[in-house]
Amino acid sequence: MSYQYRCEQCRTTSPPVLTRSGLVEEQDKHRRLFHGGHIPDGEMVIQPEPFHYTDIPRGQWIIGSLMVLTLIVAALYRIS
Repeated sequence: MSYQYRCEQCRTTSPPVLTRSGLVEEQDKHRRLFHGGHIPDGEMVIQPEPFHYTDIPRGQWIIGSLMVLTLIVAALYRIS
């Protein structure tokens, strides 16, 4: 998941960062350099859409199910 910082006053968007802490660093750096440390009006954080299980491709569901089934069978075989 990546995040981007957007300043509507400057009409700029930061490059994507992977963590919330990286996003906070981008915000702080921009505020210090261009706004004297103040929070600009119209500031926003751009986040990707939330993850849904329906986003997982069918092939990955099949492989994942087979892997879980294999682990269950192996655990049952080991117990008996």
